[in-house]
Amino acid sequence: MLTRASLSWMLMLALIVSLLPAGAAPASAAPDTASALRQAGQTLLKSGISSDWDAIAASQAGLELPASYAAGLAKTVRTEAAGFTKVTDLERTALAVTAIGEDASSFQGVNLIERIANSSRMTSQGVNGPIYALLALDYGAYEVPAAAKWTREALVAEVLKHQAQDGSFAFDGEKSGNPDLTGAALTALAPYLDKPEAKQAGERIVSWLAKQQDKDGGFTSYGESSSESIAQIVIGLASAGVDPADSRFVQNGKGLLDKLFTFRNADGSFSHSLPLAANAYGAYQSVQALTAYEKFKNGAGRLYAKPAPSVTVSVEGPNATLLASGVARAVYALDALTQAASDAKLAVEVKSMQFGKYVASIGGIEGGKFGGYDGWLFAVQRGGAWITPSVGMGDFALQKGDRLAVFYGDNTQLISSAAVSPRQPRDNEAFTVQVSQQTWDYTANAYTVTPAAGVSVKAGSVTATADAYGTARFQAMPAGSYDLTVTGYSDAKAPSVLKHVQKLTVGSTSALFSDEKEIAAWARDSVHDGYASGLISGISGNGAAPAFAPKQKLTRAEFASLIVRLLGLEPASSASAAFTDVKAGSWYEQAVVTASASGILTGTGGGKFQPDAPISRQDMAVIFARALKIDLSAAPSGDIRDIKSVSAYAASSVNAVHGTELMVGDKDGNFNPKATVTREMAAVAILNAYESLAKAAN
Repeated sequence: MLTRASLSWMLMLALIVSLLPAGAAPASAAPDTASALRQAGQTLLKSGISSDWDAIAASQAGLELPASYAAGLAKTVRTEAAGFTKVTDLERTALAVTAIGEDASSFQGVNLIERIANSSRMTSQGVNGPIYALLALDYGAYEVPAAAKWTREALVAEVLKHQAQDGSFAFDGEKSGNPDLTGAALTALAPYLDKPEAKQAGERIVSWLAKQQDKDGGFTSYGESSSESIAQIVIGLASAGVDPADSRFVQNGKGLLDKLFTFRNADGSFSHSLPLAANAYGAYQSVQALTAYEKFKNGAGRLYAKPAPSVTVSVEGPNATLLASGVARAVYALDALTQAASDAKLAVEVKSMQFGKYVASIGGIEGGKFGGYDGWLFAVQRGGAWITPSVGMGDFALQKGDRLAVFYGDNTQLISSAAVSPRQPRDNEAFTVQVSQQTWDYTANAYTVTPAAGVSVKAGSVTATADAYGTARFQAMPAGSYDLTVTGYSDAKAPSVLKHVQKLTVGSTSALFSDEKEIAAWARDSVHDGYASGLISGISGNGAAPAFAPKQKLTRAEFASLIVRLLGLEPASSASAAFTDVKAGSWYEQAVVTASASGILTGTGGGKFQPDAPISRQDMAVIFARALKIDLSAAPSGDIRDIKSVSAYAASSVNAVHGTELMVGDKDGNFNPKATVTREMAAVAILNAYESLAKAAN
């Protein structure tokens, strides 16, 4: 936060809205800020995300943050946020939570937004508190709680109270305006410049900044010229819709960005002052300034507007895949397509018509290739279910985790499911694949599911055609993992279905465990299926076959590994865990860090995880409910005889997983919540969860 002791360059603020007059045209072309941003951002990541500010800047630049940072932030909020007394600590943490794509109004059981909005210490640090409060609220587009002490209107009014007659802002006790703080105030006020009082204040800020610029293009604060002062002013101007390269901010042919580049180190980072030297504050604030300027140039919104979600993008042509798995961070589907296609060097032509923008061609393939109404369409898969948008690609808002499928089609259907029977075929048995397709019924406002007759189903190198009932039949195949691919390509018209790919695992009849006879009959199929699917693993055995140890207690570390595999979570790289008893380099470290960062697993208190401790049935229920996002409000408890013995923190989760039959009790109707989970129990529960996820996806 900005304090007189830490100097003004420690401020980390930004927003972008165009409401102030743009002024004259730029005097000269700005430096290559796009390539400079890429290098500065990568350097920031390589040097390590050592602070919340580093993380916020990297996220704003579109970079993926390491899982270890999210895990550490989650731990901080769980264990320390209750003791935060400074509102600026709450605001910084809320900004960081938003930067990792989480909800600061409900993170690790803490509502940071409510605590900010009702802070009794908002003005204890001068205008810093109100400035950062506005940024925290606007960065995640959060609603202010009802009857809150500090509404947005009250915060804006408080900021305006601190503006001097000349338009500047200063720390308490200072006699003259501070450029850094003045730029920060402009950043915070930017979204509110449609209000007369804020607009007038913004104009006065811009006028004051233009008069204060040094003859070399920079700004002096506390007796020195720094990159942070320039960064904060660039961010503020871009936030208010004023071009930082405007001629009003050019002195002797040198503008703000020209001066900022004089602080650039050989590795692409930025120094605080001259002579050049690595500096954390200069590094992240300059990344922010470059990001803000790029957003201003491209009309891509404010730096502190709600972060664009991360999505995957695929592009299917008339008879082949053009882009299998692109990644983009964008608010709207059309922006995600153009971003992912650009990264893959895939040409996309977008045209505008009276009704809006549309995709005219991709990879040189234009609409109308087959002479009908065929052309480029799109659908979005969210939470495992397909959405057929009723608006154009340029108007469809994406959410984190969406899969955007852009495809060449006409009356092209979406695959609803491709169910393999038996669920886990062996290498000595034939199997079938039942393929269903879905069509949106605009009259009923729902999908109609029908058999996908005539589609091509390929398992490995073997291809079969689905019959009139959507069934494709296969003879026994060798044990292994295969791609199961459904297509509806045709030489004469657009594909009948959107290409669908899923994994198929064929188990081996010889891959039995050395302790096979010890596995309970009720668990044997789940153990075999889970092992063949790679969801669960065996342990070392005495012979050629591994052992399974079905009665052995499942540890917390083993369950973390199971959950990560079940959900397909991206494992952490070389990050250390956020728990003191998770050993660096241990076989379970990545799984614990990843599951913790995702908010699925928590510690046992005191900064510990207890990886070798056995996990109880009620704790497994809690984790399953959290991982599968089960609704806990609609779970009855009448059919669990020993529900009163369930700990209060786990009761709703036990009811929920029991109600969905993810976990069931014994023959007498008892759940046995305090009993430890055995490996064979876990196998059954994991397979049930796997099937639940597969069902939701279809």
